[in-house]
Amino acid sequence: MTVSNQGQYKVDARVRTVLRGHTGGVLDLRVDDNWIVSCSKDTTIRVWNRKTLMPHRTLRGHEGPVNAVGMEDGRVVSASGDGKMILWDASSGERLRTFEGHDRGLACIEYSNGLIISGSNDWKIKIWSAYTGKSLVRALAFDPASGLLVSSSYDKSVRVWDIKDVLNRNGGENTTRTPEMESKSLLRVFRNAHTSHIFDVKFDVGRIVSTSHDQKIVVADFSSGLENGHLFL
Repeated sequence: MTVSNQGQYKVDARVRTVLRGHTGGVLDLRVDDNWIVSCSKDTTIRVWNRKTLMPHRTLRGHEGPVNAVGMEDGRVVSASGDGKMILWDASSGERLRTFEGHDRGLACIEYSNGLIISGSNDWKIKIWSAYTGKSLVRALAFDPASGLLVSSSYDKSVRVWDIKDVLNRNGGENTTRTPEMESKSLLRVFRNAHTSHIFDVKFDVGRIVSTSHDQKIVVADFSSGLENGHLFL
């Protein structure tokens, strides 16, 4: 790198090598200390040795273009237009887990600290545990006037949160969450209303309506206050 008399930087670079192997457009790329991982319209994920720049493995399992990849601790997660995510071991090529839950193809993912965040053409963002394969939160409903947030999850629970303080703190800027803040913002948990995964949730000033894989629609009435809320199954 050199600096001109005008203070401008000039970087002299050369192509070290070109990695070839995909038969379609390369859509995403991740790099760590050991691996270079690429994904493509050709439905495959390719793993390259970063030190030698030689191909290591080709991962096959998707039925549509692989739009995004994430990588952490030697594991790779791939997201495809076929609506699935797959978790792989980069070294062995073993298929560790398949994630299903989006209604349309996946567009993007982030993988960090054991959590996978996926974005899909079904207009939904989901958070998954890489260890269990479960979607931690399936649906959200928010009322900005009251500051109440209602979440439903694959753990069969519906939770009501008061997030006014979070929104108002520092003008809505990011702030560090503490256990005390977490306990204060969680107002009520409705458990045992469903016997399977909860798919969606809606609410107004006095009722929460949830739908589930158990083929039930449950109404939680809290018109007399959240502490007195009761369920209509």
